[in-house]
Amino acid sequence: MKKYLLTIGIAMLSLAASAQYMVTTTVNMPEEGESWEMKSLTDELGIGYMYKDVVIGVVKSGDDYDAFGRYAFTCNAYLLGTMATDSTHAISIGVGYSMPLWKELYIEPYYIKEMDSDVEGIFRIGLTYKI
Repeated sequence: MKKYLLTIGIAMLSLAASAQYMVTTTVNMPEEGESWEMKSLTDELGIGYMYKDVVIGVVKSGDDYDAFGRYAFTCNAYLLGTMATDSTHAISIGVGYSMPLWKELYIEPYYIKEMDSDVEGIFRIGLTYKI
């Protein structure tokens, strides 16, 4: 039994050592007639756990949190999926591109659309910092 626990502990440490975390947010444009405020950057703040080409995390969405996942299919392009954790369980998918801005800070334009809606998707701009 001790060997199993030791093996699991070493495996968990190696996964944590080879992974990165990222902090991400979406830039929300202010409504017409309103000025830019800090909440334009912090309304959809989230954190993700990166391992190789996959990112899993949570992002703030109003008063709730949404789960999100990303898969990098090329060096800078990625597929994005989000799922609301409230009672609607709305699922959205999208595609984006990550451009390095400065060291580990990236600007990420992306297009996202709700799966169950007839409404067209929206183009958004995100910021990500890899820790």
